[in-house]
This record gives sequence, C-alpha cells and structure tokens, in this order.
Amino acid sequence: MNTLIIYIRETSLQAVLSTDGQLSYCRTFDFEPRATAGTQDEKSGQDQHRSIHAPAAENPYLIYYDSDDKRNPWDLALKEVIRKIRSDINDTIDTTHLIIPADDVVIATHQLPKLSRQDSEKMIGRRISAETKEEFPPFSIIPAASDQKTQNWYSLYVPTATLLDYRKVFASARLRLSSITTPVNAMIDAFRGIREAIFNSHAVFEIQRGFIEAYYISADGILHFQRLPYSASENPKEINAVESEKAQKFKLFKIIDTIFKINSHYQTAHPQIPVQMVWLCGLEDDLENIATALKEAMGLEVGIAPAIPTGLQEESGYVPLAGFAASLYNGTAVGYSTADFFKRFPLRKTSGAIIYTVTTLAALLAFGMTEREYRKLNDQVRPSRMPGDPKMSGGKASASPAYSKNLEALKKLTARQFVFYDLFRELANDLPDGVLLDNLEFRLKDDKGFLDITATARLSDNIGESMLLSRVMAMLDKSPTLSNHRDPSITVVSRENERYLKITVTSEVSPLDKTK
Repeated sequence: MNTLIIYIRETSLQAVLSTDGQLSYCRTFDFEPRATAGTQDEKSGQDQHRSIHAPAAENPYLIYYDSDDKRNPWDLALKEVIRKIRSDINDTIDTTHLIIPADDVVIATHQLPKLSRQDSEKMIGRRISAETKEEFPPFSIIPAASDQKTQNWYSLYVPTATLLDYRKVFASARLRLSSITTPVNAMIDAFRGIREAIFNSHAVFEIQRGFIEAYYISADGILHFQRLPYSASENPKEINAVESEKAQKFKLFKIIDTIFKINSHYQTAHPQIPVQMVWLCGLEDDLENIATALKEAMGLEVGIAPAIPTGLQEESGYVPLAGFAASLYNGTAVGYSTADFFKRFPLRKTSGAIIYTVTTLAALLAFGMTEREYRKLNDQVRPSRMPGDPKMSGGKASASPAYSKNLEALKKLTARQFVFYDLFRELANDLPDGVLLDNLEFRLKDDKGFLDITATARLSDNIGESMLLSRVMAMLDKSPTLSNHRDPSITVVSRENERYLKITVTSEVSPLDKTK
C-alpha cells in the first residue's frame, strides 16, 4: 500500500511516500512570493507574469505564489504540489495523511494527582471541552514529568474547525485525508524505538527553514516542547564568497544561540532531569558543524537523526514524517481526523456500498409487503361495514363482528411498523469514531418493538472505556427513533492480541408515524 504523508510548514511543504512502512520518496517544496511589477524591474516580463502556481525554471520544487492573496502559501500552491508529486511517483496513492503545523495545535500542560491514564484523559477532556465549548474535542495526551504524588501531562488539542478546513482544501485538490496528526506526536513516534533506553531525557532539535523545534523526550513521553525562530541570512547567492562565509558563520552562531536559549528554558523547568544526549535533524546544510559545536559547548554526546533509518538522501530532514509512517504501519499512530461514513463500519468501500444497498432494498421490500398487506385487509373490511339504523343507534353506524375483527388485526399490524431506513441513516451519520457495529437484532414483545444494538471499539491509551460508553449512550439519547434504553451490557474481549470493548444496548423503537 502506498501511503502519502504531507507535512505543512511555514514556507515549505514536505512529502514522503511510504510503501508498507518503508519510505521510497521524499521531497520538499519551497514557497516564494511572486515578484510584482515595480519591485523587481530587472526581472523579465515573463517572470513577472508567472502563474501563482508555476514552479521556478531552475528549481521545479520552488513554487511561486501571489503575495497579495490572503490565503496561506501552501493553500495557493497545493494543487501544483500534488500534480508534481503524482508526476514524480508515477504510481497510485492509496491513502493520504497530514501533519499540520505546530501553530495549529493548542498545547497545554496539566498537573494532576497520580491517576490512571484513562481517568487523567477524562479530566483533561472535560477541561478542554469546557474551555472550547466542543462536546467531543479532538485531543490527545502525552505523559510528562511526575513525582510520587502528581503527574504532569501535555494535551494537544486541534479544533474541529481546523480539521474541517484542511479536509476541504485537500478535497479541492482531489485528495481525501485519511488522518491528521501533530508534529509532536509524529516526532515521538520517530524515537519510539530508543525511548526505552532513555534514563533522564534526550533533546531533539529540528532545524528547518529559519525555525528550531525542540523536543525533550523521556522514556514515558515528552518533558518539554518549544519552537523559536533564528535569523538566517537573506539573499546569500547575491553576495561574494567572503560575505557568504561570514553570513554562514553568523547563521551558525544564531542557531547555536537559539538552542542554548531553549535548553536554558528546559533546565529552568526541569532542573532535576538532565539531558543525556542531543539529536539534530532537519534540512539545514551544516548539521555536522552544528553537532561539533554543540558537543564542545554542552559536553554532551550529539548525534544526527534519524532514529528510524530510511536509506534515502537527506533522511535527517524527514524524521517526523518517517516516524508517522512507521506508526501508521504499526497501527499506533495518533490521529485527530473524524472518520467518514465507510470508516465507521469495518467494510471496504465497494463491499460496504453493496451491503448497505442490499440492506436498504430489503428494508424497502419489507415495508412494501406490509403496505400491500394493509391494503388487502382494508379492501376486505370495506364490504363488511354495516350502515345500521340511525333510529336504533342514535345516529351512529354499527359494525359487523367480521369488520371489528379485521379492524383489530389491522391496528396491530400498523402499530408494529418500524422504518429501518431512518435507523440506518442515524447509525451512518452519528456512530462515534472508532466504534464498529457488530449486530442489530429486532424483536416484538407486547406489541412493542425492541432493538438490540451490539458495537465494539478497540481500547487504547487515548480512549478509555468510560469515554466510549459515554459517546455511544450520547448517540442513543439523541436518536429520534430509539427510546427507553435498558442498562448496557459491557464486556472486554481480546482479538488479535488487542483489547476491545463490547457494548450491547436494548432500546425501544418508535413506531411508524401514521399521521404523516
């Protein structure tokens, strides 16, 4: 399976293609404002009227955009980027995943008493829900520093509106996003294999296009995250060799100075947890020189990432993308994207569409047969009606015993009618993410219809039993076709070395509204 992963940054977009967890393609697209008339007269008229999506002739991966447009540069150039990626890959793209910029993630710290991860997630989720007014906010938590009584947590919240905006933009480029994650989650996944060997902390500095993102990783999670800019020299190609060397040294000094500032912030926040080792990654050309300078200045072992070797050139510039690719392949990736209709049920698109179509047709057939029986009984009772004698009955018509018997049977028949189509539509639209429908069983008792709904969901560190049950019951409470829910039956089952929560709820169905 070919998996395309895209990482959006300030002035660039990175893309990798993962085939069964192994990277086979990596590329970085830079964005640059298009020159306008009057600002660069030395440019030719052809360059001045270059399309906002046209790549530079000398660099096919440098894409110009209109600086007067208020949209993001990557938004303006996305279609051209996707076209170039498809041309380079020359193969099918099965799924597309996105790492959004760190600026779109609301990162907060929480200090809680020593609790289980599920209980901590529940408390943090309530706080985020109260602050954001979202009933089910998309977020994840990562353990941080702890002591004997308290546990600190990092929460990473992405507003639902932000997720929808990204999905719409990519849909306009004919790509459906399968999942969205954050840089912090992706970087932790990249170092998952070495975290067991961390006794105190490892510092990871990603140096990328004028910014440094720092991750202080522990064996359990993350201790500190910070993002700071560093000043890079402008127009290095337009100066002579001596000035270029000076500019490069100045940039190296600014990078090291920024790293020292970040490390100073970490030491202030966590004086009792020293740094064991430093990792460098990113597309900066002087990573080796930066590593040498840091090793001498900090007295620590400094290595060049990746922690997950890819074998590709400039692999140190794609560390979070490689980590996200590995976690997707292993099934441990943290996603913030809302599942669509077909992901709510464990079916593929083609087979799922066939099954849902057949089920709908069966429901319509049952409804049609009921209607035909209704009309048949109605035709039978019509000749049996007796006009009666108005003088004997006080103006009211009497009915024969046959008519009364058929009328009673007709009432029972119509009272039991239930439209399954409405229920199927509710389940398709409202079933919570990650919850899979296992079984539906309809039965009649005392002229009332009852429906047994059985659903399962994989238990993970991100979603606890209480949260899953709350989401399912919230869906049922809002249902206009289901009411009077019985106490749910809850069991935990094991499947393929994973734990699943099995929920069975019995609800009374609402009969067909005969007034409509």
